[in-house]
Amino acid sequence: MNDTRKVVIGITGGIAAYKVPLLVRLLHKNGCEVKTVMTAAAKPLVGVEALRTLSGNPVYLDGESYYDMGHIRLSDWADVLLICPATANTIAKIACGIADNLLTTLSLSVPEEKIIVAPAMNCVMWANGATQANINILVDRGITVLPVEDGELACGVSGPGRMIGVEEIARRVLAHGGGAGESMSRLLEGKNVLISSGPTEEPIDPVRVITNKSSGKMGAALARAALSSGARVTVVSGPASEPLPAGAEVVSVRTAAEMGREMGERFGAADICVMAAAVSDYRPVNSSDTKLHRSDNKNITLELTPNPDILAKLGAAKRPDQLLVGFSLESGDDVSRAEAKMKRKNCDVMVYNRVDAALGGDSTCFTLLFADGRKESFSVMDKTEAAKIILANVINLAICN
Repeated sequence: MNDTRKVVIGITGGIAAYKVPLLVRLLHKNGCEVKTVMTAAAKPLVGVEALRTLSGNPVYLDGESYYDMGHIRLSDWADVLLICPATANTIAKIACGIADNLLTTLSLSVPEEKIIVAPAMNCVMWANGATQANINILVDRGITVLPVEDGELACGVSGPGRMIGVEEIARRVLAHGGGAGESMSRLLEGKNVLISSGPTEEPIDPVRVITNKSSGKMGAALARAALSSGARVTVVSGPASEPLPAGAEVVSVRTAAEMGREMGERFGAADICVMAAAVSDYRPVNSSDTKLHRSDNKNITLELTPNPDILAKLGAAKRPDQLLVGFSLESGDDVSRAEAKMKRKNCDVMVYNRVDAALGGDSTCFTLLFADGRKESFSVMDKTEAAKIILANVINLAICN
C-alpha cells in the first residue's frame, strides 16, 4: 500500500507566496508528493521554475492546455488541498462558491474536509467583519482554517494577519486527516488523555464557598478534540457550567484537594495530561459545618492557606514518555511568569492567556510556550478552535519526540 501523502498547494497573490518553495521542500522531505497551483496574482511573487524543480511536478497555471480538466485530475489525486497563502479575496471566493480560476474551481471539486487554508493579509483586512464572516463559513463547512500570527507585516504595520511559519504549516498538513497514511482522527488511537477542567470550590460553610469564574468551556472543548482524535479521555472536573462530552469518563470533584487526589491517581496511566482547570490557590484554614450567621453587621476575618500545587506534583512525577500541558492565566502581557512556571513545574507546553480574554467567555486568545523555547501566539478565536490548535500542537510534539 502506498502511504505517500499527496498535497496540492494552491498559491494566491499574497506576499507570503515567496515562502512556498521552502514549504514544498519541507513536505517533500517528510515523504509527501506535492503539486502546485498558482493564481495569476501569485505568478509575479514566486518562481514557477523553483516550484517545478522542488516539487518534481508541473506547476498548474490558468490558461494552460490542461486547465479544462485540471481541477478534476487534481481533486482526484489530492489527499490535501492547502491554500497557502490564502488572501482575503480568495477566502471570500471560496466562501461564496465562486469558481473563476483553476484554484477556486479546484476548491469546489475537493471534499471540504481535505482543504486547509493558511490566511495571510493586512491586519485591518483580517479584522474586517466580512473576512471574519467568511472564515466562519469555511469552518462551518468543515474546512480547516489555520490561525494567523500577530507581528510585523510586509506593509510595515504590526498586528494579526501574518501567515504562520512554514514549519508549523508542514506539521499541520502531516497531521491532517482525509488522505493516505494516518489521519488526524486516528493519531491518538489507544492513547489515554487526562484533562482537568472547571473551577474548584473551597467551603467557608455549607452554603458559601471561595471559587472563581471558570466555566469549564476550555476543558470541555479539549475533551471533545481529544475524543475526535481517537483518544480515551478522562476529565476530572470541578463544578463547571459547561457540559462534558458523553464519550469521556467524568470524575466530578469539588475542592482542590479532591482534584489533586483524583488527578494523581490517574496520572500514571496518562499519555497526555492537560491541566486546564482553574484551581483555587487558597482555602480557608477553618470551615464551619454549620451556616455562619451575620451578627450585628460585624466584620469577620477569613484566614486562608495555600492549596497543594497539583501541576507541580504532576510535573515532578512525569515520565519521559508523558506530555504535560499547563495553563497560566495572567493579568498582564508579560509572559515571563508563564515561562518560569513552565520550567518550574516541568511542563512540555504552557498555554499563556489573559484574564480579560479567557475566563468564563466563549473565546480566547493565547500564546503557546514550548519547553524548547519556541513561542506561538494566536489571535482571538472560539475556544473550540483553540482547543483543536492546542491539541494539534501536543500531537505534533508527541510525533516529533
